[in-house]
Amino acid sequence: MIKDMILFGKILYEQGLNHSHSGNISIRDGNEILIKRHGAMLGYLTKKDIVRINLNNDKKDKLASLEAKVHRAIYLKNSEIKAIAHGHTIYATVLSLHNKIIKPIDSEGQLYLPQIPVLDCKETIGSDEVAKKIPELISKYKCAIIKGHGAFATGKNLEQASMYLSVIENVSKILYLSKVYKHEKLFK
Repeated sequence: MIKDMILFGKILYEQGLNHSHSGNISIRDGNEILIKRHGAMLGYLTKKDIVRINLNNDKKDKLASLEAKVHRAIYLKNSEIKAIAHGHTIYATVLSLHNKIIKPIDSEGQLYLPQIPVLDCKETIGSDEVAKKIPELISKYKCAIIKGHGAFATGKNLEQASMYLSVIENVSKILYLSKVYKHEKLFK
């Protein structure tokens, strides 16, 4: 599991889904969660950058990502979810500022994620509000975007969660660039 976290942390960083210190990933392991350490660089994780916390309480959360309570809430809502990838996706975040739901227009996006909900919260980073509201959306849609913050994607393993996070950003790029193209075409 630690090898997967190191590998997919690097992949998500190399894909540009996070800046140097942003984003986090986790894997559910029975009654525990393996999660990125707060302040660790996602693209350069080592064994010491992965902490083990409790699924049912926050007693060991001191070193964990600020989003630990959100990860925990998602796992507690849906026992089928085994991994979570959270990214500060640029295009998806831009679209979240102006949309309540993102609907892919490309065939691959429609296949994997027909709709991506946007959650509008007053407090975003590791907040109680996000931890309360996002589990329901995630259980229904596999992923969600926090308005102005970034996306959470889930899966049966970290590869699948990372794939959904990548699809979110790809869908968002296509939507954004198609709108720019359409707008620019009007002026020719």
